[in-house]
Amino acid sequence: MDLEQANASIRIAWKMSLVSILITVMLTLVYASGGSMGQVDWWNWVDLVLMLALTYGVYKKHRASAVTLFVYYVVGKIYVWIFYGVFLGIPIAAVFAYFFFRGIQGVFAYHRLNSEYADDTAVKYSV
Repeated sequence: MDLEQANASIRIAWKMSLVSILITVMLTLVYASGGSMGQVDWWNWVDLVLMLALTYGVYKKHRASAVTLFVYYVVGKIYVWIFYGVFLGIPIAAVFAYFFFRGIQGVFAYHRLNSEYADDTAVKYSV
């Protein structure tokens, strides 16, 4: 993976995360339309804040954020499927997980390539 591909993978990952956040917001509002916002589970709000923070971290090319976003998303989906028995959206979740994983690859490649570039320039100018 070259630097351009790494940046593209990172960009797609954080944009897909924003799409996931938007879907969560819409579903939360639909759920709340049956009652009041006070009836919405507090975890929905925590989930939104965590996803926003991790998305920003991926946008800033943080390795820990990229890995955490992927793990958080996959574990969250597995939790819902097991404990709530809701198996809807598995193909869509697989697409999101794929792009989040590509984001991990992109972030790690970005840092590796930048490190190699810094090492090459340091060797050139150390004489």
